[in-house]
Amino acid sequence: MYQVRIVDFIEIDSIVAIHNNAFPGFFLTLLGNRFLRLYYRSVLRHKDGILLGCYDETEKLSGFCAATISAKGFNTKLIKTAFFSFCSVGIYLLFTDANALKRLYLNWSKKDNMQEDTKDYAELLSIGVNSSSQGKGLGKFMLSELENMVSKKGGGRISLTTDCHDNTKTIKFYKSMGYEVYYEFITYPDRKMYRMIKLLK
Repeated sequence: MYQVRIVDFIEIDSIVAIHNNAFPGFFLTLLGNRFLRLYYRSVLRHKDGILLGCYDETEKLSGFCAATISAKGFNTKLIKTAFFSFCSVGIYLLFTDANALKRLYLNWSKKDNMQEDTKDYAELLSIGVNSSSQGKGLGKFMLSELENMVSKKGGGRISLTTDCHDNTKTIKFYKSMGYEVYYEFITYPDRKMYRMIKLLK
């Protein structure tokens, strides 16, 4: 029996471990644990942020999802709430992986090419399940709990982004949960993405 609840700050390292396990080779993973700890800690701290953990009967953290109740400008808000910490990580990346820092800046500062998208929706930022807990429906369980929480907070829509190519299984999963493709966009460097969205009842 699993349960979903807001995580504690002391569990951030466990969140990072699951992230690394679930997303090997992904861009945010390549930025390193220092960045990931700061990022998820900042999501948890921010008033518009949501960081949920999925726990088994032994209270072991088996998965997580990060989200915001208000997508518009959320990354900018995160940086403002922990400005000096993000600057410190930025300086570190400047000397260790300047290309990664450039890509992070270009992606986070990029404006979507859909002018009519006012981003008046909640957004799923990340969702991951430990490899030992795969195939148990935890992703669906966590996403459903997140949607319920967003609805209780007054949110009417929830969105997410995912790769267009070589991503059939993930796209099929989100469509099975009621998400539809809202529009396509290109992120640096020439990575084609879908923004998907769901109307919450």
